[in-house]
Amino acid sequence: MHIESGPDQAAALFAGAAPSAVFLPDLTLWHRWHAGRGTLPDPWKGMGIDAISASLGVPPWRPLAPWRLETPGVQVSTTETADERVTTWKTATKTLGSKWTRGPDGDWWQAEYPVKTAEDLAPALEIARARRYAIDKARLPPQGTLAVLELPLRPFSEVLHAFIGWTEGLMLLFEAPEAIQQIVDALEERYHSLTSELAGLAPSAVLSPDNLDGQFISPALFDQHMRESYARSVQILHARGAKLVVHVGGPARGLLPGLAAAGVDVIEGVCAAPQSDAGLAEARGLCGPGPVLWGGIAQDALLATQGEEAFIAEVDKAISEAAAGGRAIVGVADRVPVEAVPARLQEVARRVRERGARAAKRG
Repeated sequence: MHIESGPDQAAALFAGAAPSAVFLPDLTLWHRWHAGRGTLPDPWKGMGIDAISASLGVPPWRPLAPWRLETPGVQVSTTETADERVTTWKTATKTLGSKWTRGPDGDWWQAEYPVKTAEDLAPALEIARARRYAIDKARLPPQGTLAVLELPLRPFSEVLHAFIGWTEGLMLLFEAPEAIQQIVDALEERYHSLTSELAGLAPSAVLSPDNLDGQFISPALFDQHMRESYARSVQILHARGAKLVVHVGGPARGLLPGLAAAGVDVIEGVCAAPQSDAGLAEARGLCGPGPVLWGGIAQDALLATQGEEAFIAEVDKAISEAAAGGRAIVGVADRVPVEAVPARLQEVARRVRERGARAAKRG
């Protein structure tokens, strides 16, 4: 069964009405890394994500962020080398700074956060209150084409990921909860205004790229700081016929029930141990019948370091669990890795097509 790419197919995937076996790889990290270095492997040299997806017979996943971040009244400057990026924010009271280093996967890894002590929380609130989002129409796709649009990080997730960090920042979360909450509230106001603007652009889906990780966000923290935010986004998007896709990037079994209760349509990054802690079958039991589950295959399965038999076994298990549980999309959690073996991507696509063809004959 060949999977045609286009709005109808994507809508079917996210509505849970897709065929019994569908493969949707997130090629964004892999493609950005190789395209930027001229190292796209055969048989995909010089090709974009859409063309590569077509060659695999899968729908393309290429979320667009048609907005730019502005902070009037706060002077922002960034300097960047091949391996390091530094950003400073000059507020009325203090200058805060962040530092990123280039990780082995090609992504920027944050090494220093703007909020380093409790004294930095007040200027961080200035930054949050100054924030604005402006839609850049030049970034929008041609009218009538598939539009999966991307939000910024969810405010509480962004505070942890970008403002305070995961070590000393977590201590600040408990030392100064009211100050942290003020920052989150200011970000939430702007965030949901942007969500409404994106919903008005009539996308089939909107991605919330939050990289949720239960090692850092407990179910209690999720319920206190995030569930209502997700529910509000769902309400805004559903009113305009769009779906909400949420990205998880680590152990998430404790967060799955809360995401389902908030009405999230699609949970991306579902995977068993050791990468995460709940495969497609277990995640379905935790979530109930509501959300579409996307994943099942660990990143390591696509690397040459994993044996062929183990790779095939993991892929076949993901396909079987997706078909048995329904409302599922076979994917690589959390994204196709930079060092993925091209032949393994092709093999996953082939095995999914064969499973779908057999199911179609039986039906």
